[in-house]
Amino acid sequence: MKFSQFCDIAENTEQEQQLLQMLKKDDMKEFKKIMAKMRRIPVIGKLFAAILALSKSENIAEFRQTEHYPNIKNWDFKVDFDKGSLSINPSDIQKKKMINVLAVICVVITVLLICRKLCCRKK
Repeated sequence: MKFSQFCDIAENTEQEQQLLQMLKKDDMKEFKKIMAKMRRIPVIGKLFAAILALSKSENIAEFRQTEHYPNIKNWDFKVDFDKGSLSINPSDIQKKKMINVLAVICVVITVLLICRKLCCRKK
C-alpha cells in the first residue's frame, strides 16, 4: 500500500501512535544517525529526510503539512507492528523514473565511448 493510503487509514488511530512510537525507539537512534548522513544521496536522501521528519512529528496530520510528505507519499509502505519492522519500497512510479534515469545514463556512456573510439582512430 502506498504511504498516502496508509496515512488515510492510520490517521487518528492507534496505528498512528504505534508507528510514531516505533520510529522514536532507542533502537532507531543509530539508524537515524546513518540516515542523516545519507541525506545527500540523490534519490534515497529525500526519502530518509522524510522518514526523519516523520519520526520528529507529533502526528501524521502535522507531517502531511511538511515539505517532506510529497517525497514519500507514493512509495510502497508496509509496517509490521508485531515485529517492529518497517519496509519502504519503490512503487511503480519510482521504478519507471529509475528506469528512465538508468536509460539516460546508459545512452550518455555509450555516446562517450563511441566518441572516444572515433577520436582515437583519427590519431
